[in-house]
Amino acid sequence: MIGQLKRNLIGVGVGALSIAAVYFYWQHVTSERDAYKAEAEHQRERAEILIEHQQLQRQRINTLSSALAARERTLETIDDDIGASTGALEPLGEQDAKAGDWLDSDLPDGIVDWVRELQRSVNANGMR
Repeated sequence: MIGQLKRNLIGVGVGALSIAAVYFYWQHVTSERDAYKAEAEHQRERAEILIEHQQLQRQRINTLSSALAARERTLETIDDDIGASTGALEPLGEQDAKAGDWLDSDLPDGIVDWVRELQRSVNANGMR
């Protein structure tokens, strides 16, 4: 009888230890699952923030591209105006003695050189 009781007690003990092991394993698996779910949610939120940032950057790039295109058109217009003005000044300096004297006067070197450079660039471009 005592042997039977010992065997039953050992069986109950092994069963209790098995149940405890299963319970703790289940707790471990559940906590890992919850941690992975939390990490997945965190990564999902981070991805949404990065997508919003990327959309904002695309919008900025489009705005800058538009502004640069407008600037390029303005610079081309200014370049055309300078070319036309230079073309008009070149014959004026050759035909009008007063304008020719002004071009050859004691103006600051930068202005005289700039006007002459404009004349040379027009001659080089073949524009009048």
